[in-house]
Amino acid sequence: MPVRRLAAPAVITLLAVASSLLLAACEKPAPGVSVVSGTISAYREALCWSFGGEPLESDTCAQNVLTQALEGEQVATLPVLSGDVVGVSVDPKVADLGWYPVVGSQRLTQEPVFTTYYRSTYSDLQPVPPKGVALQVVAGQGTETLGLRVFRIVPTTGAPPDPQPSESSTSESPTSDSSPSGAS
Repeated sequence: MPVRRLAAPAVITLLAVASSLLLAACEKPAPGVSVVSGTISAYREALCWSFGGEPLESDTCAQNVLTQALEGEQVATLPVLSGDVVGVSVDPKVADLGWYPVVGSQRLTQEPVFTTYYRSTYSDLQPVPPKGVALQVVAGQGTETLGLRVFRIVPTTGAPPDPQPSESSTSESPTSDSSPSGAS
């Protein structure tokens, strides 16, 4: 019997150590960002994020990830009508650090944004090619990058089409149709 009593605490200790190692190996989720236009929104976690607060190397993270994302179609696409408001909603952790909205390669603000929401009218943005333009949400201040998220804004005319699927979640809010079914 003494062998069984010693084995049970040893097994429990082993399981506790293994569990703590597994939890330590898990990655923390990076703070997310949503971009909204009309009834369509897209959510994205950071493509790269500095959990330690140290600036990311632009040549190892931000630029490479941005290029790969845009070439590899790993970007949430958001169709936008001219005159629509495009809103960017960031996690409070991102707002505390400061962040910049960037369209193409042009910052939309000279100073970092420290609020959780920023909006701009689509017609205020630079001319957008038919294939769209990258909307980057860059966490950090000055030239220091602490995180990067990328969306693609695509011009559309008339009613916006359904958003294109991507690795990030994209959703459309329900709308009510007041016309009767089958009416001519």
